[in-house]
Amino acid sequence: MSVTAQNAANLLTLARLLCVPLIVNLTLEQDYHTAAIVFLLAALTDIADGYVAKRFSGTTPLGAILDPVADKLLMASVFITLVLEGHLPVWLVLLVIGRDLLIILGTLALRLFVGRFRVEPLLIGKLSTFFQLVLGGAVLAELSVLPGIAPWLEPLVLVTSFFVVTSAIAYLHSAARIWSLARVER
Repeated sequence: MSVTAQNAANLLTLARLLCVPLIVNLTLEQDYHTAAIVFLLAALTDIADGYVAKRFSGTTPLGAILDPVADKLLMASVFITLVLEGHLPVWLVLLVIGRDLLIILGTLALRLFVGRFRVEPLLIGKLSTFFQLVLGGAVLAELSVLPGIAPWLEPLVLVTSFFVVTSAIAYLHSAARIWSLARVER
């Protein structure tokens, strides 16, 4: 991967991080239309940085850390803000943040007790992030330009929660496998 491509992927991730406080502020000010546009741009940077990194053969150590951090900060911030504004249920935010904490703390614990291992994002985790992005965008769109999608939000909340819980279970299973393999090797 060229340095230019590496920098481009990392710059897209940084742009997503910079969108977080802007989206939160716009949502709290009830400027849902602008918040929805900025959220869409942030979601597109998630797609674009992954494409750039894969298309040009690789990622950087910084990008490997920044990308999931940007995803987690974006979703947690947007969901917390939408809960505070009364547009999402508290239990969903607890699931999303609980899953993310489980992944972060589980990774740290494995690093401490097992040592080095390769962190692989799972397809179900990517689907969880996808549905979180769709839900966040749908709520902001419903509040701004698409009030007709309101009946679809509750089913989308349920589908999103299914993927959040299922991905948490999958990551627990993956962590247990890493732990088990490390114990056998010792």
